[in-house]
Amino acid sequence: MLFSRWSVVGILSMEIQNLICAIRESVRDTIGSQKAVAVAYSGGLDSSVVARVAGESSEVVCYTAAFPGSHDHGSAVRFAEEEGAALEMIMLDAENLEHLVIEAGRALRSADPIRISYTVPIMSVIEASREDLVLVGSGADELFGGYSKYSSMADPTNAMTADFEKALHELSMLDAAARTRGKRVGAPFASSSLREIADGIPIADKVSGERRKIVLREVAKELGLASHSRPKKAAQYSSGVLKEMRRAARVGGVDLSAWTEKMLRQ
Repeated sequence: MLFSRWSVVGILSMEIQNLICAIRESVRDTIGSQKAVAVAYSGGLDSSVVARVAGESSEVVCYTAAFPGSHDHGSAVRFAEEEGAALEMIMLDAENLEHLVIEAGRALRSADPIRISYTVPIMSVIEASREDLVLVGSGADELFGGYSKYSSMADPTNAMTADFEKALHELSMLDAAARTRGKRVGAPFASSSLREIADGIPIADKVSGERRKIVLREVAKELGLASHSRPKKAAQYSSGVLKEMRRAARVGGVDLSAWTEKMLRQ
């Protein structure tokens, strides 16, 4: 059986429709009166759901920040075309990488290279987008069991809750950084109302063996998004950012942590 408690018919009807309604409400509340919004977009499950639902009430421009040759550079245009999304590609290079690493580290108040590497693409969108509000898919992995580590846990509920609180903290710092640039960061999946709905979904219907974010994938399928079947790819890898950070560290003759700390001392 794919789902432990809900029948396939049930999950494609009442429960899924309730979750879609909750996502729509959260997106509308996040957008408010904004006529146009930016979406930090990879073509993955979370950002494609946000972009599709946001497009129901606002003009949406998707932005993908990636290095040439990276997964996102090669696939985001195709994914956006499949989903009818307007996309602008932000090409990263060594020069703007150093700047964005510094900005991400300062925003997070951290020299952790992993945290910085998955934040760099969002910082790039904050800086490059014309819109005042940047929507992100942050919070979905924590609410619906997106990380691979959850598959190895008998019950990942506590880990997911702790990770969600960390995500909220990072989002608040990112939003503060965005506001210094006259922008805002909005995270519909991080709303308290959506969290309440997600908390009521059995863990087995979020994570089952190697299958993760099961419920959210059904939402994407109902919304007509091809992303429902796309595997998760962490932003630090799919954008090529972590690879380029490691390359820069090797060129500098230091390890990644030392290189990151050096950047932040500048």
